[in-house]
Order: sequence, then structure tokens, then C-alpha cells
Amino acid sequence: MAGKEMLDHLESVLANEPVVVKRGQQIVEVNPQGVSKGVVVDKLVTTMQSIGRPLDFVLCIGDDQSDEDMFEKISSSVGNGIAEVFACTVGQKPSNAKYYLDDTVDVIKMLHGLEAASSHVPHNTGFHVETQT
Repeated sequence: MAGKEMLDHLESVLANEPVVVKRGQQIVEVNPQGVSKGVVVDKLVTTMQSIGRPLDFVLCIGDDQSDEDMFEKISSSVGNGIAEVFACTVGQKPSNAKYYLDDTVDVIKMLHGLEAASSHVPHNTGFHVETQT
């Protein structure tokens, strides 16, 4: 089934459901009404902060228009308890992301670089134990 046919079929089948059907570059998304990647990012950040687990590093990568809300929300979270935020789009194009990588090969290279760098750094578990002397 081609993308347009799938989109039409899903819209027809789900017409009476509380969902939104959207087509992106290479994807068809079905989301509950009022839910987007931006809403989910906002909820994750808020939840982590409310349980005392502030985020020290956040990396969001996307290549589609549907990622723009996520980039906008996470970028606006800078200074709200998140030390480092990297919003990165794949491909050079206008975006709410501050950074870009040319293609998925560059994404994989960057992830391997992060993996290598993080294996040499002590990890902060977010827990602190106080002892009395």
C-alpha cells in the first residue's frame, strides 16, 4: 500500500477515534489528539525533575517536520534544570534544532563518539548518600 493510500485508509478507519493521522517524509503517524513529540518531551523533563532526577544531558535527533515541536520544546527547556541540550536535525534545512548532521551516517558516527567519550567519564547516577560522622 502506497503512503497516500495508507494515509487515506487510516483516516477513514480512524475517523471516529480521538486520534490525528499525519504523513511525514517517510512516515505515517497516528497520535492521540493533543499528543506530539513536543508534549512527550515536556512531560519527560517535568517528570524527571519532579522526582529529583534533573537531566544533565539531553540529545534529540530527528529528520522530519514532525520533530520540530520536539526541538522547540527541548530547546526552551534550557535553563530549566537541564545542563546541556542538543537538538539536532538530520540534513541542512530550516529547523528549530540548533545543530544538524548531514545524514544518518554522521548520526551513527556521533553516537559512537559519545559512547567512546562516555566510557572514560565517571557516570553521575543522580543519587547522593550522606553519612554522618
